Amino acid sequence: MRQLRRISAAHLRLWGVGSCIDTANLLISELVTNALRYGETEDVSFSVSYWRGEVRIEVADGTPGRPQVKRPTDDEESGRGMLIVEALAEDWGTSGDGTLTWCTIAVPQPVVPKSGFWCEWRQEDGKQLALAAIPTPERAIRWARIQMRVIASAINASLVGYVWDWLSDGWREPAEALKNGEEFTLPLSAGRYKFVWHARPVLFVPVVGGTPLPHLAEEEPEWD
Repeated sequence: MRQLRRISAAHLRLWGVGSCIDTANLLISELVTNALRYGETEDVSFSVSYWRGEVRIEVADGTPGRPQVKRPTDDEESGRGMLIVEALAEDWGTSGDGTLTWCTIAVPQPVVPKSGFWCEWRQEDGKQLALAAIPTPERAIRWARIQMRVIASAINASLVGYVWDWLSDGWREPAEALKNGEEFTLPLSAGRYKFVWHARPVLFVPVVGGTPLPHLAEEEPEWD
Protein backbone atom coordinates (compact mmCIF):
# COMPACT_ATOMS: atom_id res chain seq x y z
CA MET A 1 0.00 0.00 0.00
CA ARG A 2 2.81 2.40 0.84
CA GLN A 3 4.37 1.81 -2.57
CA LEU A 4 1.08 2.53 -4.33
CA ARG A 5 0.79 5.84 -2.49
CA ARG A 6 4.38 6.77 -3.36
CA ILE A 7 3.83 5.99 -7.04
CA SER A 8 0.61 7.96 -7.21
CA ALA A 9 2.16 10.93 -5.35
CA ALA A 10 5.10 10.99 -7.78
CA HIS A 11 2.75 11.07 -10.78
CA LEU A 12 0.52 13.73 -9.28
CA ARG A 13 3.54 15.95 -8.67
CA LEU A 14 4.70 15.32 -12.24
CA TRP A 15 1.29 16.37 -13.54
CA GLY A 16 1.38 19.54 -11.44
CA VAL A 17 -1.50 18.57 -9.15
CA GLY A 18 0.41 17.87 -5.96
CA SER A 19 -2.23 19.73 -3.94
CA CYS A 20 -4.51 16.67 -4.03
CA ILE A 21 -1.90 14.07 -2.98
CA ASP A 22 -3.27 13.63 0.56
CA THR A 23 -6.83 13.14 -0.65
CA ALA A 24 -5.74 10.79 -3.43
CA ASN A 25 -3.66 8.67 -1.04
CA LEU A 26 -6.54 8.30 1.39
CA LEU A 27 -8.93 7.30 -1.40
CA ILE A 28 -6.42 4.81 -2.79
CA SER A 29 -5.99 3.25 0.64
CA GLU A 30 -9.74 2.87 1.15
CA LEU A 31 -10.47 1.45 -2.32
CA VAL A 32 -7.57 -1.01 -2.30
CA THR A 33 -8.33 -2.11 1.27
CA ASN A 34 -11.97 -2.62 0.31
CA ALA A 35 -10.95 -4.69 -2.73
CA LEU A 36 -8.60 -6.90 -0.72
CA ARG A 37 -11.13 -7.39 2.06
CA TYR A 38 -14.21 -8.18 -0.01
CA GLY A 39 -12.78 -9.36 -3.34
CA GLU A 40 -12.82 -13.04 -4.23
CA THR A 41 -9.13 -13.03 -5.22
CA GLU A 42 -5.96 -11.29 -4.13
CA ASP A 43 -5.33 -10.12 -7.69
CA VAL A 44 -6.01 -6.39 -7.46
CA SER A 45 -5.06 -3.83 -10.12
CA PHE A 46 -4.78 -0.09 -9.63
CA SER A 47 -4.44 2.99 -11.82
CA VAL A 48 -4.41 6.76 -11.37
CA SER A 49 -4.81 9.28 -14.19
CA TYR A 50 -5.27 13.00 -14.68
CA TRP A 51 -7.26 14.67 -17.44
CA ARG A 52 -8.83 18.11 -17.78
CA GLY A 53 -8.81 19.12 -14.14
CA GLU A 54 -9.81 15.74 -12.74
CA VAL A 55 -7.83 12.97 -11.07
CA ARG A 56 -9.31 9.50 -11.57
CA ILE A 57 -8.47 6.48 -9.40
CA GLU A 58 -9.46 2.96 -10.46
CA VAL A 59 -9.18 -0.27 -8.49
CA ALA A 60 -10.23 -3.61 -9.98
CA ASP A 61 -10.55 -6.85 -8.05
CA GLY A 62 -12.38 -9.07 -10.56
CA THR A 63 -15.37 -9.45 -8.25
CA PRO A 64 -18.73 -8.29 -9.61
CA GLY A 65 -20.98 -6.12 -7.49
CA ARG A 66 -21.16 -2.53 -6.27
CA PRO A 67 -19.46 -1.67 -2.96
CA GLN A 68 -21.93 -0.75 -0.27
CA VAL A 69 -21.70 2.52 1.63
CA LYS A 70 -22.19 1.42 5.21
CA ARG A 71 -22.99 3.76 8.05
CA PRO A 72 -21.52 2.11 11.12
CA THR A 73 -22.30 3.21 14.63
CA ASP A 74 -19.76 5.04 16.76
CA ASP A 75 -18.87 1.78 18.50
CA GLU A 76 -18.00 -0.10 15.31
CA GLU A 77 -14.32 0.04 14.35
CA SER A 78 -14.63 -0.84 10.64
CA GLY A 79 -16.96 -0.44 7.66
CA ARG A 80 -16.26 3.22 6.98
CA GLY A 81 -14.16 2.79 3.82
CA MET A 82 -16.77 3.62 1.18
CA LEU A 83 -18.31 6.24 3.46
CA ILE A 84 -14.95 8.05 3.37
CA VAL A 85 -14.78 7.64 -0.41
CA GLU A 86 -18.28 9.08 -0.79
CA ALA A 87 -17.34 12.03 1.41
CA LEU A 88 -14.00 12.91 -0.21
CA ALA A 89 -14.47 12.03 -3.87
CA GLU A 90 -16.11 14.34 -6.38
CA ASP A 91 -17.84 11.27 -7.78
CA TRP A 92 -17.51 7.50 -7.64
CA GLY A 93 -18.98 4.41 -9.24
CA THR A 94 -18.28 1.00 -10.72
CA SER A 95 -17.78 -0.51 -14.15
CA GLY A 96 -20.70 -2.15 -15.89
CA ASP A 97 -19.83 -5.60 -14.58
CA GLY A 98 -18.97 -4.29 -11.12
CA THR A 99 -15.41 -5.62 -11.15
CA LEU A 100 -13.83 -2.15 -11.05
CA THR A 101 -14.48 0.71 -8.67
CA TRP A 102 -13.46 4.26 -9.57
CA CYS A 103 -13.55 7.68 -8.00
CA THR A 104 -12.59 11.18 -9.10
CA ILE A 105 -11.08 14.22 -7.43
CA ALA A 106 -11.76 17.69 -8.78
CA VAL A 107 -8.48 19.62 -8.88
CA PRO A 108 -8.86 23.30 -7.89
CA GLN A 109 -7.80 25.67 -10.63
CA PRO A 110 -4.76 27.72 -9.65
CA VAL A 111 -5.38 31.33 -8.74
CA VAL A 112 -3.81 33.46 -11.46
CA PRO A 113 -3.20 37.12 -10.56
CA LYS A 114 -4.14 39.65 -13.22
CA SER A 115 -2.26 42.86 -13.84
CA GLY A 116 -4.06 46.15 -13.55
CA PHE A 117 -4.06 49.51 -11.82
CA TRP A 118 -5.26 50.60 -8.42
CA CYS A 119 -6.69 54.11 -8.73
CA GLU A 120 -8.07 56.48 -6.16
CA TRP A 121 -9.09 60.04 -5.60
CA ARG A 122 -8.58 61.29 -2.06
CA GLN A 123 -8.58 64.52 -0.11
CA GLU A 124 -5.37 66.04 1.18
CA ASP A 125 -6.07 64.56 4.62
CA GLY A 126 -6.16 61.06 3.09
CA LYS A 127 -9.92 60.56 3.07
CA GLN A 128 -10.90 58.47 0.06
CA LEU A 129 -13.40 59.94 -2.35
CA ALA A 130 -13.39 57.25 -5.02
CA LEU A 131 -11.42 54.11 -5.80
CA ALA A 132 -11.37 51.51 -8.54
CA ALA A 133 -9.48 48.51 -9.88
CA ILE A 134 -8.84 49.11 -13.58
CA PRO A 135 -7.35 46.69 -16.15
CA THR A 136 -5.55 49.10 -18.54
CA PRO A 137 -3.77 52.48 -18.46
CA GLU A 138 -6.29 53.97 -20.90
CA ARG A 139 -9.24 53.01 -18.76
CA ALA A 140 -7.44 54.22 -15.63
CA ILE A 141 -7.12 57.67 -17.20
CA ARG A 142 -10.73 57.62 -18.38
CA TRP A 143 -11.91 56.74 -14.87
CA ALA A 144 -9.78 59.55 -13.38
CA ARG A 145 -11.23 62.08 -15.83
CA ILE A 146 -14.80 61.08 -15.10
CA GLN A 147 -14.29 61.22 -11.34
CA MET A 148 -12.53 64.55 -11.72
CA ARG A 149 -15.60 66.00 -13.43
CA VAL A 150 -17.81 64.71 -10.63
CA ILE A 151 -15.59 66.21 -7.93
CA ALA A 152 -15.24 69.55 -9.71
CA SER A 153 -18.94 69.96 -10.37
CA ALA A 154 -19.83 68.99 -6.81
CA ILE A 155 -17.59 71.33 -4.84
CA ASN A 156 -16.67 74.56 -6.61
CA ALA A 157 -17.33 76.18 -9.96
CA SER A 158 -13.87 77.80 -10.00
CA LEU A 159 -12.32 74.37 -10.15
CA VAL A 160 -14.06 73.48 -13.39
CA GLY A 161 -11.75 75.60 -15.57
CA TYR A 162 -8.66 73.86 -14.26
CA VAL A 163 -10.34 70.53 -14.75
CA TRP A 164 -11.17 71.17 -18.37
CA ASP A 165 -7.58 72.30 -19.06
CA TRP A 166 -6.27 69.09 -17.56
CA LEU A 167 -8.85 67.02 -19.41
CA SER A 168 -7.49 68.28 -22.72
CA ASP A 169 -3.73 67.76 -22.26
CA GLY A 170 -2.97 66.90 -18.66
CA TRP A 171 -3.64 63.16 -19.07
CA ARG A 172 -0.68 62.53 -21.38
CA GLU A 173 2.01 62.42 -18.68
CA PRO A 174 0.19 60.05 -16.30
CA ALA A 175 -0.89 57.85 -19.22
CA GLU A 176 2.73 57.47 -20.31
CA ALA A 177 3.82 56.68 -16.77
CA LEU A 178 1.19 53.95 -16.35
CA LYS A 179 2.07 52.42 -19.71
CA ASN A 180 5.67 52.20 -18.51
CA GLY A 181 4.57 50.39 -15.36
CA GLU A 182 5.15 53.40 -13.10
CA GLU A 183 2.86 54.85 -10.47
CA PHE A 184 1.65 58.41 -10.84
CA THR A 185 0.34 61.01 -8.41
CA LEU A 186 -1.54 64.11 -9.51
CA PRO A 187 -2.17 66.84 -6.91
CA LEU A 188 -5.10 69.13 -7.63
CA SER A 189 -5.91 72.32 -5.75
CA ALA A 190 -8.28 75.23 -6.17
CA GLY A 191 -8.56 77.68 -3.31
CA ARG A 192 -9.10 75.77 -0.11
CA TYR A 193 -9.82 72.50 -1.92
CA LYS A 194 -6.94 70.05 -2.30
CA PHE A 195 -7.22 66.61 -3.85
CA VAL A 196 -4.90 63.88 -5.04
CA TRP A 197 -5.33 61.31 -7.78
CA HIS A 198 -3.02 58.34 -7.44
CA ALA A 199 -2.64 55.28 -9.65
CA ARG A 200 -0.19 52.42 -9.40
CA PRO A 201 0.31 49.10 -11.23
CA VAL A 202 -0.65 46.08 -9.13
CA LEU A 203 -1.58 42.41 -9.43
CA PHE A 204 -5.15 41.58 -8.53
CA VAL A 205 -6.17 38.19 -7.15
CA PRO A 206 -9.75 36.98 -7.72
CA VAL A 207 -11.74 37.09 -4.49
CA VAL A 208 -14.94 35.50 -3.25
CA GLY A 209 -18.16 37.36 -3.96
CA GLY A 210 -19.44 39.54 -1.17
CA THR A 211 -16.08 40.86 -0.04
CA PRO A 212 -15.76 44.64 0.29
CA LEU A 213 -12.38 44.54 -1.46
CA PRO A 214 -12.32 45.46 -5.15
CA HIS A 215 -11.46 42.97 -7.85
CA LEU A 216 -9.96 43.46 -11.28
CA ALA A 217 -12.73 44.61 -13.59
CA GLU A 218 -13.26 42.54 -16.73
CA GLU A 219 -12.90 44.19 -20.09
CA GLU A 220 -15.97 46.10 -21.21
CA PRO A 221 -16.82 47.90 -24.46
CA GLU A 222 -14.88 51.12 -24.83
CA TRP A 223 -16.81 54.35 -24.30
CA ASP A 224 -16.03 58.03 -24.04
